[in-house]
Amino acid sequence: MEEGATRRESVQQPTGAVASAIDIVSRIQRVESTLSPAERRVAETVRQDFEAATRLTIAELARRAGVSQPTVTRFCRSVGSLSFGEFKIQLATTLTVAAAYLKSDRVFGDDAGQLAQAIMMNAANAIREGLDQLDTTALGRAIGTMAASRRIEIYGQGSASAAIVEDARLRLFRLSIPVAAYSDGQQQRMSAATLGPGDCVLAISNSGRSKPVIDAVAIARSFGATTVALTRPATPLAEAADIVIAVTVEEVNDILRPTPSRYAHMAIVDTLATGVAAALGSRGRESLRRVRYTLARLGVAIPAPSTDPSQIMKDLEPRE
Repeated sequence: MEEGATRRESVQQPTGAVASAIDIVSRIQRVESTLSPAERRVAETVRQDFEAATRLTIAELARRAGVSQPTVTRFCRSVGSLSFGEFKIQLATTLTVAAAYLKSDRVFGDDAGQLAQAIMMNAANAIREGLDQLDTTALGRAIGTMAASRRIEIYGQGSASAAIVEDARLRLFRLSIPVAAYSDGQQQRMSAATLGPGDCVLAISNSGRSKPVIDAVAIARSFGATTVALTRPATPLAEAADIVIAVTVEEVNDILRPTPSRYAHMAIVDTLATGVAAALGSRGRESLRRVRYTLARLGVAIPAPSTDPSQIMKDLEPRE
């Protein structure tokens, strides 16, 4: 009971406060790593069908999750609800204002479909959680800095961060800004030593504790470059950077599932790249137009409503 009380303390709303409708779903995601195995089964059962969970009795939810009724009550308290009844009211309110963002209309009866639903809904939840935490002032500063930079260097290490670093490079280089990405620690240090005022570093790290990345950021900053970190708050990397886009997405205990934080980071990278493109104005649009034109000449550009390349592609042979 002591442990459960500690968890409830960290997520419970102040007395008399009305829980935000969207927060009840975010809190389930946020506290999942602190739940007991039985409570996590309740969370997974609720996520499989949010709407059905609002209609179930406590006995029915316990039976579906394969747990006892007291476990369901403990789960509700762990996510900040005083009772199962209050939990259902908060969840029903969430569905009223945001149902389209929380569930798919499809109902899956096969294992593969249920797996796909669990993975994709976790991805959507991670992106929403990142949005809920986003400091738009810091985001705006980062966009302005990157758009004004003469050169952007991107640093990250580890399988998830390294992949996002490469994705960020692919999103930014097409805007005619000199961009390089490094996942090797020594190369990061060498890159940082060549930077100066007017240059920008974008460092990406979910843990915020990757020493090579932190060191490279400190080196770049010492030579006058502006440093932007996409990481957890109150971490060594956050402390080392000029601008911090702070996001915390809790990891899942199932080692077979992908790291959810990467979905939030990818969405923020896309936001940064889109913001930089908009800030560049005609320069960014012209660069993107030229990129799209060259792809259309290969016959591989996919039509979009306002940029249909079919006139260019119609006489060309499709090729890989």
